[in-house]
Amino acid sequence: MNTMEDEDFDYQTYMRETPPDPALIRRGASARQQRLDAAIRRLAIRIDPDVLQQFSQLASEGQSAEQLINQALRQWLAADGIREMVRAEIQLAVQQSLSTTQSTVESPPA
Repeated sequence: MNTMEDEDFDYQTYMRETPPDPALIRRGASARQQRLDAAIRRLAIRIDPDVLQQFSQLASEGQSAEQLINQALRQWLAADGIREMVRAEIQLAVQQSLSTTQSTVESPPA
């Protein structure tokens, strides 16, 4: 229900008919600290409008552009980690190959 666009919506009646559940209300210092920690963990970043528009177009039903951007960033980070691992393995293989080649060149077979 979008109450901002519904001109017939009566907030007072709605609150009388559906009071808040006291079990869901979190009070006290620990709840306040949890809300503060959650607010600190959130980070606002600027995304260029054209990039946001492309992610919005790619987002499927029930998925937001924000969720899709987070998924893409996780995949990129995972791929970057794999690239670094592969790069290190290739460097090691090249170094081993070069050291074998150099030892063969330095001591030719008799």
